Amino acid sequence: MNGLSAAVVTACAASLIGAVVSGFVTDGGIKKILGLVLGAFTICAMIVPVSRAASDFSVNIDSHQSYGELTATADEAYQKQLVNTTRQNLEVTLTAILNQNGIYPEKVEVILAFADENSIIISQVSIYISNSDISQTAKISQLTEQSFQIKPDIIRSEDE
Repeated sequence: MNGLSAAVVTACAASLIGAVVSGFVTDGGIKKILGLVLGAFTICAMIVPVSRAASDFSVNIDSHQSYGELTATADEAYQKQLVNTTRQNLEVTLTAILNQNGIYPEKVEVILAFADENSIIISQVSIYISNSDISQTAKISQLTEQSFQIKPDIIRSEDE
């Protein structure tokens, strides 16, 4: 912005000087030559600050991420969101299945993992139950295995 203001001030000063000098000259031939000289001076006065500003301009692209890095970051964020949403849906589903069978767990945790690039597997299911539901451990395990094909870790809650 500093280079632009210098160019504007220089152009205004050159135009003002040209107007004052051309007011003192009365001869037509000299006036044309003076107009040509002042026009060339005005153009040079505008070009020099702009060229100086252009030569000082530099772009530092080393600090910015490349397209590949940005794409990888977006893909990782999408995969993380996908896994998180899937985990939440599985936890809600398992809780609902257990509730339908008269079992009310305090907390259900599902841990997911990537089997390969396009597959997600359930690696662990943890079910936290109260002391009153200890007798239903076999039923909880059976329902979970039927629904998710994995043996759950049933953990007695420490709250009671």
